[in-house]
Amino acid sequence: MASAAAATTEKGSPVVVGLLVVGNIIILYLALMLTVYIFECASCITSYTHRDYMVSNPSLITKQMLTFYSADSDQGRELTRLWDRIMIEQECCGTSGPTDWVNFTSAFRATTPEVVFPWPPLCCRRTGNFIPLSEEGCRLGHLDYLFTKLPVMLMAMYFYTTL
Repeated sequence: MASAAAATTEKGSPVVVGLLVVGNIIILYLALMLTVYIFECASCITSYTHRDYMVSNPSLITKQMLTFYSADSDQGRELTRLWDRIMIEQECCGTSGPTDWVNFTSAFRATTPEVVFPWPPLCCRRTGNFIPLSEEGCRLGHLDYLFTKLPVMLMAMYFYTTL
């Protein structure tokens, strides 16, 4: 009986080996979590130190939007998807409103003549089924059928850095 108890507590027993493996996995998990935490802290510090560049230069965001929206490149397609999502979720149109698309030269204007649509069709107000309320009213710029508010992210960045 005593020898059976001694056999289960020896170093090579399955219980001890299992505990050593679990201990190593926990240490590996903690090391990976610490690495992720360090990268997140570095990201926060970088974005805090560069916030003035983004906010003091609002035309940078407008320029990138107009340069790459609807551009036939990987960067253009990615930026188009991003702006489409922002315009749908935040119910906005451009950085300063729909006039961005009319007042400045853009990749969108090169692919879509102003008479067809002066701004992206996603600037139009939509029903719950994602159907434009009035495509003609939106095309003509009637404010009841067009998103006109600024993106919430730009306003949040502005207020965050001016407080």
